[in-house]
Amino acid sequence: MEEQPLVSIVISVYNHSRYIEECLRGILMQKVDFPYEVLVGDDCSPDGTADVLRRLRPEFPDSFQFILREKNMGAVKNGEDLYARARGKYLVDMEGDDFWTYENKLQTQVDYLEQHPECSVAYTHCFVVGEDSKPNGEKYPQCPLETYTFKEYFYSRLPGQSGTLVCRREQYLSMRDEFMNMRHYGYYPGDRRNAFLYLVAGEVHVFQGEWTAYRHVVKKGATNYTSAVKFNDEYAKNEVGYGKTLVEYALLHGSPEAVKTAKKTYYRVFLKWALDKRSSVSMDDFWAELKKEPSGKVGLFFSHAQWCIVLGLRKLSGKAVDL
Repeated sequence: MEEQPLVSIVISVYNHSRYIEECLRGILMQKVDFPYEVLVGDDCSPDGTADVLRRLRPEFPDSFQFILREKNMGAVKNGEDLYARARGKYLVDMEGDDFWTYENKLQTQVDYLEQHPECSVAYTHCFVVGEDSKPNGEKYPQCPLETYTFKEYFYSRLPGQSGTLVCRREQYLSMRDEFMNMRHYGYYPGDRRNAFLYLVAGEVHVFQGEWTAYRHVVKKGATNYTSAVKFNDEYAKNEVGYGKTLVEYALLHGSPEAVKTAKKTYYRVFLKWALDKRSSVSMDDFWAELKKEPSGKVGLFFSHAQWCIVLGLRKLSGKAVDL
């Protein structure tokens, strides 16, 4: 009988022929005392990624499944198919150009989650690399505390990069699906959404070791979100709609602190774009929305200024505030 995996590692791959071997070998080197599965989905990459995977196939155990798409599905459908195939209690979601550097990473995170049922997710720190897999001097805006908080979320720090985390699969997918069904936006970075969902669900633990390499390459033809985003009217409306969804989700499931943080985030981005000429969001829209609040209007109005001051001070002190 096939062994039930405790952890499912899903890897979305597109045009990662230069990097996917490093990603897979970082998983293979993990020292663990539990079964896990690795689901690699190559979305019909035109750069020969499938050929690399065919070459590597004989070197990897049967727990590594290489799914080579014959037609391009798109990033979302590729990822959703991998989620549907996953069977583990815990879930890891990686991109094919990132890689792990510490052989006890997975065991340490799973042990922590097993021992702390109140914890929804365990992240680690990462270092940022370029095309050559060497540190490129950038710093990821990750949490410097072992416990991530709503305060850190409001000030745009992430608990860690997405490829560093281990979460509870069924809990995460249930939260994510509910949030996405009630969303007021088209697309927005999932790592920011997920950080909030994990906070609402329970403790968010952050191991301070740099156990993962996050590849950040900005050039023509790059496929990651940060290199492709355009800060225009569409993005503005998406961000405001994202903030509105945060508020609605927090009112349904969150603590008073979660609601407060969601509202501060919503009005911060609302005012930011109302003042930005690239956006059609207006001050009239902002004032009309703020008037609906039963209390705390002054604090919500100044949330954008508060955010700017704190991030400005962090930047002056050399701390990472963005990537």
